[in-house]
Amino acid sequence: MNLGRLLHEHGDPYAAAARYRLALDAQPDDATAWFNSGVALEDKGDVDGAIVAYTPAFGIEPSMADAHFNASRLYERRGQKAPALKHLRAYGKLTE
Repeated sequence: MNLGRLLHEHGDPYAAAARYRLALDAQPDDATAWFNSGVALEDKGDVDGAIVAYTPAFGIEPSMADAHFNASRLYERRGQKAPALKHLRAYGKLTE
């Protein structure tokens, strides 16, 4: 996972996403790996993949506010107001 983070920080979300996938293959219950994967996929322009990745992140770690915020923003971008509002509310509750 650390290699994925370094690759992402150096501007290669494609390689980062591949490394996060390997991390998730080894530890599928790692909420941070799911979140980081979502960020990398989003940076690649894969909105659907990013939403799919953020979902396990807040499912495994319900207090992961940033995953809710990012999912909300992506749902809003897709014009899906109900799920966008749901995740924005979850984010708000976690950051009060």
